[in-house]
Amino acid sequence: MDAQTKPLSEPLGSYIHLHLHSEYSLLDGGNKIDPLLVRVKELGMGAVAITDHGNLHGAFEFYNKAKKHGVKPIFGIEAYVAPANRKDRKPTGVRDGGFHLVLLAENMTGWNNLVKLSSDAFLEGFYYKPRMDHSTLEKHGEGIIAINGHLGSSIAYHLCKFVESGNDEHWQGAVEQANWHKKVFSPNKNGEPCFYIELQRHGVKEQLAINPHLIKLARELDLPLVCDNDAHYLMENDWDSHDTLCCISMQRTKDDPDRLMYSRDLYVKSPEQMCELFEDIPESFENTVAIAHRCNVELDDTNSHAPVVRITGPSTVEPFTSGDITEWFKKHCRKFELHPFDSSVDKNVSEVDLKVDCDNALRCLCEAGLIWRYGNDGVTDEIRERLERELTILSDKNISAYFLIVWDFVDWARQRGIPANARGSGVGTMVGFVLGLSNACPVKYGLLFERFTDPDRSEYPDIDIDICQNGRAKVLEYVRNKYGYVAQIVTFGRLKARAAIKDVARVHGLSPSEGQRLSNLVPDELNITIDAAIKKDDDFRKAYEESDQTKTIIDTARDLEHHARHIGVHAAGVVIATEPLENIVPLCRATGTAETVTQWDGPTCEQIGLLKMDFLGLRTLSTIELCRQLVSSTLNVDEIWNSVGRKKDDGAHPLDLERIDLKDQKVIDVFTRGDTAGIFQFESGGMRRLLREMKPTRLEDLIAANALFRPGPMDLIPEFCSRKNGHEKVPKVHEIIDRYTEETYGIMVYQEQVMQIVHSLGDIPLRDAYTLIKAIGKKNVKVINANRPKFVNGAAEKGMSKDNANNLFDLILKFAGYGFNKSHSTGYSIIAYQTAYLKTYFPVQYMAAVLTFESGAKKTEDWAPYIGDCKKTRFPDHTDETPHVGFQVGPPDINQSDALFSVVFDENEPKTNCNGHVRFGLGAVKGAGNAAVSAIVKERNEHGGFDSIYDFCSRVSGKLVNRGTIESLIKGGAFDSMHGVENRAAVVAGLDHAIGAGASAARDREIGQGGLFGAGDSNKSQTEIPQWKLPSVTPWTQQESLGYEKDVLGIHVSGHPLEQYEESLRHWCSNTTSSLKNKADGSEATVGGILTSIRMTVVRNGRSAGKKMALVTLQDRNGSVDGVIFSDAYQRFAHLLQKDGGIIVVGTVDRSRGELQLLINRVICIQDASLHLARRLELTFVNGEGCGDTQSKMELASGLLKQAGASRVASGATPAEVVVHIHTGKHIATIRSQRRVVVEPKLLEQLGGVVGKNNIRVISKN
Repeated sequence: MDAQTKPLSEPLGSYIHLHLHSEYSLLDGGNKIDPLLVRVKELGMGAVAITDHGNLHGAFEFYNKAKKHGVKPIFGIEAYVAPANRKDRKPTGVRDGGFHLVLLAENMTGWNNLVKLSSDAFLEGFYYKPRMDHSTLEKHGEGIIAINGHLGSSIAYHLCKFVESGNDEHWQGAVEQANWHKKVFSPNKNGEPCFYIELQRHGVKEQLAINPHLIKLARELDLPLVCDNDAHYLMENDWDSHDTLCCISMQRTKDDPDRLMYSRDLYVKSPEQMCELFEDIPESFENTVAIAHRCNVELDDTNSHAPVVRITGPSTVEPFTSGDITEWFKKHCRKFELHPFDSSVDKNVSEVDLKVDCDNALRCLCEAGLIWRYGNDGVTDEIRERLERELTILSDKNISAYFLIVWDFVDWARQRGIPANARGSGVGTMVGFVLGLSNACPVKYGLLFERFTDPDRSEYPDIDIDICQNGRAKVLEYVRNKYGYVAQIVTFGRLKARAAIKDVARVHGLSPSEGQRLSNLVPDELNITIDAAIKKDDDFRKAYEESDQTKTIIDTARDLEHHARHIGVHAAGVVIATEPLENIVPLCRATGTAETVTQWDGPTCEQIGLLKMDFLGLRTLSTIELCRQLVSSTLNVDEIWNSVGRKKDDGAHPLDLERIDLKDQKVIDVFTRGDTAGIFQFESGGMRRLLREMKPTRLEDLIAANALFRPGPMDLIPEFCSRKNGHEKVPKVHEIIDRYTEETYGIMVYQEQVMQIVHSLGDIPLRDAYTLIKAIGKKNVKVINANRPKFVNGAAEKGMSKDNANNLFDLILKFAGYGFNKSHSTGYSIIAYQTAYLKTYFPVQYMAAVLTFESGAKKTEDWAPYIGDCKKTRFPDHTDETPHVGFQVGPPDINQSDALFSVVFDENEPKTNCNGHVRFGLGAVKGAGNAAVSAIVKERNEHGGFDSIYDFCSRVSGKLVNRGTIESLIKGGAFDSMHGVENRAAVVAGLDHAIGAGASAARDREIGQGGLFGAGDSNKSQTEIPQWKLPSVTPWTQQESLGYEKDVLGIHVSGHPLEQYEESLRHWCSNTTSSLKNKADGSEATVGGILTSIRMTVVRNGRSAGKKMALVTLQDRNGSVDGVIFSDAYQRFAHLLQKDGGIIVVGTVDRSRGELQLLINRVICIQDASLHLARRLELTFVNGEGCGDTQSKMELASGLLKQAGASRVASGATPAEVVVHIHTGKHIATIRSQRRVVVEPKLLEQLGGVVGKNNIRVISKN
């Protein structure tokens, strides 16, 4: 018996699948790993291979789960091999995406080579697919078993050509390919073959046609044969679900006759089936078992691949005596240098030396940080004890170096003006606080170090960092340059319930709107499953039961639910190492990015010992930093100090936000009023309502609000607010519980509170309490039940009855299920407080920063409301007696605006924090690129402001700022300050003349005209520009000006088309477009605005088939909303639908298709609003007021009412009731008239002449 068929000591079965695709063959493989392993075990196979297309995404998950199931894992990949150089990215017409080749790792050398090959294929060879080539396979072929022969492979390509043509050239091509593979994958040291010819028999005629030739080729070249089934799905009846998955991938429908369809035989067949299929070639299935025995790879998750670092610096802290303490601390930090350890250079430095150095350096930094945070005399015994305990644990767990690595890049960032803060559990550390990684004193705010780590926890803790989004790339580059090997972390987008239904509905031929409607029937709950949705939602269950087509769609979606759909990049996560990452983890690139990304997700990277960190670009930190810059550039030093009511050098600098007073009542009042537009975490409508109800008086209340404002704990908000404001008494439960819930009025809001109660009352160690919290969140009944008796017994020892202890444990289960991480809430609440501080004392600068970053990140309708908020923002000197509220956001100005939103002061306006306004940046103008804006600002800064369009054109190069850009600047209002808004049309008309004159002036300067003797004003152009008059043209109307303005800025700034209707809209409308989001589905709303989009369509089916309907977009000052006008309403109101026309619509709120829209049933001309929306007309008569007696006035009014608008009712107007109030001096008599009238503007004018305008009141229906 040869080596291929020798007896096997460990029985694995008679056949092993070696070519099989899991769900990580994204949208092509249908096998989920757990069910696959269960099935393999059921069928009596002791091993199985996973060979996903081009990647190793599932390898580590497969390894862990296979071990648990008692199945031997075989690691493989179905590689793509470029026909020539993998780096060539030009189409050749011959398998540009690469030939398929199955590769299996025989041993650890093979596994390591497989990782390198897969990584290189993505990073160097990607063209349609991640491609290897002959050179990489020759370099990294050792330890790998290759299988070639199925359709798509290089040998099959040539044999198919041979079958078609009979041309011997193609046979020789197959021979060459086989010989090359035989050479590269030569027998191992035991003489066992490493290259096999592959046979498949699953009904595909092309494969069946070449099988005889594959056998012949193997015989002639003395190559072994192996059979497989290329299994893409698990069971035979899974074909349809897998076919649907493929349709999703190909974006085809199921009934498309031209699409690719897989064989119905590509499932995980039993050994009996496979042996029967290949009974004529027994070696082919015997070899699968032989290969399985040879493939032995054990993945190691015990090593640490975290960077080994060495730190140099002082061992003592220089005393702080005077000056800026933050600068003193920064200076101390600069004395330390952290760098990767190189054993080839520092040969005499041991691991022990490195550890001691890191421990000592961390302690020295922390000692300085204590002084920075608490002052020379502010360190209490409790603070000192807390720091010592943390440093001891960090040293014992060998993670001082980890803390130093984080400190190093955060310190590097801050030294360069890039804000960075810890978030999550890292906020709860004293070490993090004194190093400046967070701004929350853990002693003051009751934050637990055990939430971060403890002596018995084996895994590395997370120190997640938020970084100014503008500086994040610089910090990553710093880390990459320092440590050499950095990659971002992959994420897997999965088919959640709604997405699965929508995708399946589409490939089954449903329209997008129908698919959206069906998916929206799934309740909007995090991670809800289709099965849970059927149980929970009556409408969804009814839809499932009443239609066979819907049932098929939902059943198929259930099969595909949670299936991996695509890969993405983690928003923040990176891994860091000091050796090439492809030695440790397979790498790739996500679609649309040039960043190197791991093929394994974050938890897997951590499990194999990589150092994972989160670098989240937080826009708010960028806003804060820009605000600081704007304050520094627009106010002098003394004024900055005056802004906060202090003299220079009196305490911490006003812009040192890490040291501001967190008890400032003026800042807290911002939250109490709910005046939180632009305030981090607190600006939603719901949060503002919570703040006004809560009336926060301290930072701790904001921390609680942040934690409560989420599904689940939100139910506790009324009770919390009632207790806080003294309307409800806080109940006493037990001394320990009362102590830990005192700050939250007897309510367990935070996970830390639950941990402390479980620890102190139930005698459960804090580390176990943390484990219990996680178990409750994951509904791990085993862990929960194991801790219940411990808690009950511990509580009983402290005087609580066992019944009460059991009840309390049940309550803990409820609270812990949605209790929030207090460390995270505290960290983010402090950032929120910092933003409120800036808005309180530097409102113009802060809102300019908010507008800059929000306009760059959001749709216009989402950030435009901030412009309205500026008009309501209080200045620091505001009082109820002398109000000072609001400032304008003006259009860009060529002489005042920078690239971004700018803070500007009018001529002779004091430059204080209580003055100024905001202007759009020049960069906001459509077509004004960075080069153009830089050229304009540079010329202005060097040679002074521009006098006219002619002066501008003579001084700014037309190569950098072209005609189109200048015209856009004019239309956006950038030249209004010199020519006036009313002359925009004239400036555009004279632009060509101005450009010509400017070019002539520039030429004169170049040849020396006007400067023959070297004289002249160096700050202005040396050639005087004639003061050409603007051409006389018809000015644009306001509507035209505003329209052009919106074209180039995306928004109306100098005015708004609705200005003339503001009073009417305020009176007659129940909602703005922005307030609609707070309305429930099905509720009625009346909204006014201008129609920015009208699209007419025809109803396709139903009773209105063939009739017209309209899809519209309505915009007001706050944003926009889409609306649907169905056929009946369209027939009645089509004449009112004019683009850019102002209207009022009445409709119902609808979210059934995802985004909020209005189902409009009525359209009203704004001028006619009173005809349709008036509910009651009230007239007041006052004895002795005006001319004539009351009786005669009433008679006149009665006559007018009798004549009022009867004809209007017939045309759709709605009559209103009439109520009369008569003031007799001492009494008021109210009479309700039986008459109803249409409230026409003409009638109101006539009645005003009788009773006086102030004695008329029209009540709207809203």
